[in-house]
Amino acid sequence: MHDPRVVRIMAAHIVLPWIHRVFSLLKRWALGTYHGLRREHFDAYLNEYVFRYNRRFYRHVSFETFLGLAAHGEPTDYWKIVGRPNPKKGRKIRRLTPRRRRTPEGLLPDPPSKRKRIAAKPSAEAAADFERDDIPF
Repeated sequence: MHDPRVVRIMAAHIVLPWIHRVFSLLKRWALGTYHGLRREHFDAYLNEYVFRYNRRFYRHVSFETFLGLAAHGEPTDYWKIVGRPNPKKGRKIRRLTPRRRRTPEGLLPDPPSKRKRIAAKPSAEAAADFERDDIPF
């Protein structure tokens, strides 16, 4: 439970002896893991930090907990985390220029789609030209 203390003239590290260590670890973790924090997701960052900080001496237990949470939960995407619908979901991608791939010869456009196209039914003439004797097996 939170124990609020008013610090007036006294230095914070005297009343709260480990407070500088906690905040320096938070800053190092945030810069090392996320390379910075976004204001709108700060609660989620703090929840993860508290989860990791409270389990820092019991790494195997936290790893097992993490595996259990990951195995029993369904994947969460960005739009579920922020609680908004994905504005691009269901839209067809329209490319202005063809995609290119890096090859030993340089950048080349993607080859045409390899999807099999449904051929029209053969005509009676094409079927008459085909004989069973042409099959090699």
